[in-house]
Amino acid sequence: MVKVLIGVLCLLLVLALIPVVVIACSAPSSPLPMASMAGPLSRVSFDDVPAPRELRARDGTPLRYYAYRAAPAKVAVLIHGSAGPGTSMHALAKALRDTGVSAYVLDIRGHGGSGRRGDIDYIGQIDDDLADFVANLGPAKSGEVRALVGWSAGAGFAIRFAGGRYSELSDRYVFLSPILPGAPTLRPNAGGWTSISTPRVATITWLNRLGIHLLDGFDVISYAVARQNTQGTRNYSYRLFVNFNAGLGFASYLKNTLRPAAVLVGSADEQVVADQFAPLFQRLDVNIPVTVVPGVTHVGMIATPTALKAVANAVSPHNEDQALRRQQGAVR
Repeated sequence: MVKVLIGVLCLLLVLALIPVVVIACSAPSSPLPMASMAGPLSRVSFDDVPAPRELRARDGTPLRYYAYRAAPAKVAVLIHGSAGPGTSMHALAKALRDTGVSAYVLDIRGHGGSGRRGDIDYIGQIDDDLADFVANLGPAKSGEVRALVGWSAGAGFAIRFAGGRYSELSDRYVFLSPILPGAPTLRPNAGGWTSISTPRVATITWLNRLGIHLLDGFDVISYAVARQNTQGTRNYSYRLFVNFNAGLGFASYLKNTLRPAAVLVGSADEQVVADQFAPLFQRLDVNIPVTVVPGVTHVGMIATPTALKAVANAVSPHNEDQALRRQQGAVR
């Protein structure tokens, strides 16, 4: 009987060590820097980035954000892409401000000046942070329209938010070049931008299903961020990786998006396949219009004049309608 008990204990010990060994031996590799991700931003002047501000999240952590104030009747909250930080959205924020939209850009927790780099405390914390930020803006004034604009992984997160428990906090959603894991829209390894440790993701996911979260803080993905880029976040923990995208359940979030929404993607995008979004949405019976912007790359969507104009029209679609009516009136 004693031998049986010892055998059982040894077996349990071995089973308990398997996840630890997998985690220890399967760290994500660092992909080579992706030059195309820096190109369009290198032509953007960051000399006039507003002074950073801070708000306290519900757990007391200071979260950094940038305010580009314009007319109070139109507000857009911008969510940066993977690796961040919020200042990467500077050109888009200025373009929106120039059209009369007050833009606010967050350093999502785990990036820039918000929290500890590359990690969060629990899955869903970013959703709570964004809800706290919207509450910090105060109640919407009469006639005020609030839009949530996400780019890349930030667009994936915006899809999660639009179809989740906080969906009513925004009046409109704009998804720029969204990352949809496992979808035909996503290129392998996001075109070279990511390196994911599948063994770590699978192991930690399995442990989570058993209610074990001790290993959630281990890195599971690395990004092609150049070493000299001290502002970028090269690695994400499992917690941050799962929270800051739409996940494999993106279809349910899209179907649960009840507020007006739009997708914009560049035809020359290196991370996603632009012409696959419309067929995918059709198969899913998702009624969200897709606009393909000719000649625009992934980062170009937040940095080039053609894309910025298209995004501004998506955030405030009536602006384009008014311009068209003015042109028609001039012709008459």
